[in-house]
Formats: sequence, C-alpha cells, structure tokens
Amino acid sequence: MPYVPYHLIGIMLFVVPLIAQFVVYRIVRNHLVDAGADKQFAKRYLSIIFIVINIPFILIRLHSQMFMSGPPRHLIMIPYYAYETLSVAILFVALLSFLMKLLVRPFFASRRKRAARQSRQATPESRRLFLKKAAIGIGAYTFLGAMYSIYNRDEYKIENVSLRLKNLPSELEGIRIVMISDVHSGLYMTEEDMSRYNEEVNKLNPDLIFIPGDFVTLKTDEIIPFVKSFSGLKSKFGTFACLGNHDFFANPNVITEKLRENGISVLRNETQELDIKNARLMLSGVDDGGHANFKKVAYEANSLDTARILLCHKPYYFDTAVAGGYDAMVSGHTHGGQIVLANLLGFKLTPATFVSPYVSGKYHRGDSVMYVSRGVGTVGLPVRLNCPPEITVFTLGKKS
Repeated sequence: MPYVPYHLIGIMLFVVPLIAQFVVYRIVRNHLVDAGADKQFAKRYLSIIFIVINIPFILIRLHSQMFMSGPPRHLIMIPYYAYETLSVAILFVALLSFLMKLLVRPFFASRRKRAARQSRQATPESRRLFLKKAAIGIGAYTFLGAMYSIYNRDEYKIENVSLRLKNLPSELEGIRIVMISDVHSGLYMTEEDMSRYNEEVNKLNPDLIFIPGDFVTLKTDEIIPFVKSFSGLKSKFGTFACLGNHDFFANPNVITEKLRENGISVLRNETQELDIKNARLMLSGVDDGGHANFKKVAYEANSLDTARILLCHKPYYFDTAVAGGYDAMVSGHTHGGQIVLANLLGFKLTPATFVSPYVSGKYHRGDSVMYVSRGVGTVGLPVRLNCPPEITVFTLGKKS
C-alpha cells in the first residue's frame, strides 16, 4: 500500500492558517474600523499590516531550524503561533455562526425582518463601538491564553494507573510499565525537549517501556533527533513500540530501522513472548489503520495461556482488541483532545470527541481494559489547553 506523502498534510497546514488570516482581515476591515479617515486608512494600509504580521508564517516554514531554540523561538515563533491560534479560533467561530444562520433561517424569517428594520434604526457608531470593544477584549483574552498554553505545553503530569488483568500470572503483579506517546519530533518538539523526557522516563525506573506511535510529525529525517534523545532509555525488560499515522506520513521502514538500531523493539503486526520473573507475557503491536493485521497478532497472542497486551496507536480499535482476546490495549493518537474547552462530569468538550469516543484515560469492555494517553507532543499548533502532556506509569495487578 503506498504511503501518504507528508506534502499533502503540509499543504493543509499551510492553507488553513491562510484562510483564517483572510477571515480575520475581512472582519477587521468591514466591522471593526471606524468610518471616515480610519476607513480610508484600512483600505490603504491594513493589507500591508497583515502581510508584515505574517512574515514569521513564511520564515518558519522556509527555515524552521532557525526557530527551534533560543531568542527566535521565544520572541518570534511562540508569539506568532499564539496569534495564529487566535486566527483559527476566529475562523472556527465564523464557520459555526454561518452554519447556525443556515439552520435557523427558515424558522425565523419574519423575526429576522423585524430585526433588520430595528438594526437600520440603530446607531451604526454605537454598534460598531460595541463590536470593537467586544472583539478587542475576547481577542486579547484568547491571545494571552494561547501564549500561556504554548509556554506551558511541556508542563507534563505523571499519571499513575493500575492495570488489572484477568489472566496475569501472579509473578507479574507489581510490574511497572512506563508509557510515553505521540512525541512528534519536529518544530514543536526539539532534541532538547525530548532529552528531558528521556531523563524523566529513566528516573521512574521502569520494568518495561511502551511507545505507541507517532515518533515524527511529518518528515522522515525527524527521527534522527528522536533517536539521539531517546537512545538512552533504560528498562529492565525492554522498550517496545508500534507505529502511528504520522510515521506512515513519512517513511515507516526507515523509522523502524532507526528505532531498532537504537534498542527500541518495533512490533509491526508482530507478537513477542516476554519472559519476566519466570512468567510469560504476550505483547503484540500493530501498524496504523489499514496497515494493521489484527487477526495475525491475535492468533499469535492466543498461543499461550497468559496475559495479553496490545500496542495500537489509534484507540478506535478497542472492540477489535477485545474480540481478539486481549486483556489490555494501550493507545495514544488523540493527544487527549489537545484543546479541551471544558471537562463536565468526565465528559471532555473537545473537537476530538467528534472523531473518537475514546479521548483519554481508562475504558472497559467486559474483562478488557484500554488506556489512552494524552501524549507529550502537539500537531497543527503548539497549544495545549486543559490537557497537559503525560507520562504514564502502569502498575500491573491481577483482576479478581
């Protein structure tokens, strides 16, 4: 099956911010600039101002290495991406408003006509002044919130999770597994950032280490700083991984080769029998999405009567893992939503909920359990809101 070229994703990441910029420009030009002299100023110079503001947009994409550390990262890249976050938020609100108008238009035609008459009678200056103040206030709040989220996106949490497995041998109770997911080596995750995560994982003194995919963001050569940073991972019984969708956007064969050369066992539709403390544990890993072969790994895992754990990047396949007889499945991919607007009684209000019923944390199906990590990296924009990165520490126990 041919691999998806990263250029397609790169084009999307280029086009969406441009559309957002255009929407912001039109809103400012048509609604937030006073009439008279200011309006003339807007017509003449507003486009120039927007071009100047977006110079970092071009520079970062042409010479990303320059912005990965030092003053350019803190003084140019981070403030610009906070502004880009604001622009995308405005685009989202504008699209939502447009869709709402389309939905309610047939039901409120007469009321809309009355509102239009009242609107014509209202003072344009007062309405424009209200819009301007509201836009400045909301825009400043969003921009400062984005700045805060970007600067604190690496403030990770260590999540201690008990995994109770029905078929776990008693000898394996208390085994500690450390999981780090969705690192996304690249512009937002530098070699320095990854080295810090490597140190933190080693401090936890794991028996096993799991990495369920997305080592790179888009480019194959992003695996080089990853292996430099994580080649020092230490665990008593090995480090195991599967590939994610972003690894397939690049070249999964090269990524697999580099990881294996540096001591990370990549399970590509494979099952490995682990001998730990005179007991056996069956560990499987599948490739991402359509590249996965669940039947093969389930058949191999069921060859021995013991606990079975599946590494699968996307959590969508939990039911498939349950049908395959796995006691546990560990995943990433969702980033916990990355931007979580609210957490209401355990329900996370985030765009990720429209894609997957599994966003983050622990999920159960009968005797099987799945854990979805929030990961440590970011994609699209280097922003995390109400969704800190996580390093997960599993402690295995026997389910009664």
